Amino acid sequence: MNFDDLKSFIKTENDQELKVISDSWIVNKGINSELKPWLSKEQFNQIFSDTHEYQSNDTVFVFESFERIYKGSGLTKRLNESIALSWANFDAFQTTTDILYFYMVPKSLNWVLYANRDFWQFAKGN
Repeated sequence: MNFDDLKSFIKTENDQELKVISDSWIVNKGINSELKPWLSKEQFNQIFSDTHEYQSNDTVFVFESFERIYKGSGLTKRLNESIALSWANFDAFQTTTDILYFYMVPKSLNWVLYANRDFWQFAKGN
């Protein structure tokens, strides 16, 4: 999966907040944890406890929303990760990554988590 796959259901041009294409998707918003970069364990469980990927420990994909340009080589790179969706894996990701804000999606693209320094947004298709 790559970042361009997200363009089928979200607008990725504005990376300041989550913009879904379909009005049928419900977007929930919350304030980030004061103890973690993005989500506390309670917030994580509240968001994901009902998702298939969480229950099955399936792989999800995390994409930084912008491309970094390396001065020395001129190469561009978008940071990305894939993790099995569990609290332990997400917590390890959020405490060790260089990603500043991100989109996290499953292979089915039926939900998305967006998070930046201040807040997170979760949307799920109907």
